[in-house]
Amino acid sequence: MILLFSQLVFAAPSVQKIDGNYVKACHLMDDDSLITHLSIQGPRWNFSHVAYEDDKCTKAYLVYAEIYKVKSVDREIDMTTVEATYKSLTDKVTEALNMINWCGFSDWKTNQERVVTGKVCDEYKVPGEGDILYTTYQVKVQTPLQIFMGTASSELDGKTPQTRYQLTERFPFVQTR
Repeated sequence: MILLFSQLVFAAPSVQKIDGNYVKACHLMDDDSLITHLSIQGPRWNFSHVAYEDDKCTKAYLVYAEIYKVKSVDREIDMTTVEATYKSLTDKVTEALNMINWCGFSDWKTNQERVVTGKVCDEYKVPGEGDILYTTYQVKVQTPLQIFMGTASSELDGKTPQTRYQLTERFPFVQTR
């Protein structure tokens, strides 16, 4: 009986503890150069996308952040939007955001977050509170730990469980110390 129990324990899949802070190095998304930070604390996942003026990510000008409540089963995760914010990092950008009435606001202030959950900002529809993204992720167990988040494909947009992202991004979030 002890032998059988020990075999079951060793055969059981281990649960990887992924709480912590991660960063995705300077990368391009559409026309933007970004460094993206990810903080995972249990079911709360915070993404912070810092936009830079240059492709070397040396001069930051804007931060877009998303907070999600996450339910996870194996590699599949359901990410429910809690809040999304923008923050201008320079007076020049703040002035431009005010001139174009970015996200419907004309009173932006430098270094002050503005909640934009559910708003339309330029042509981007920010997820609304309670909106769910159905996605996947992979953990590469090494030191430091790496997380590869799911990404959309032509058939899978993540809007329903049936259209859950199945592919993962090429570049990982790398755990920081």
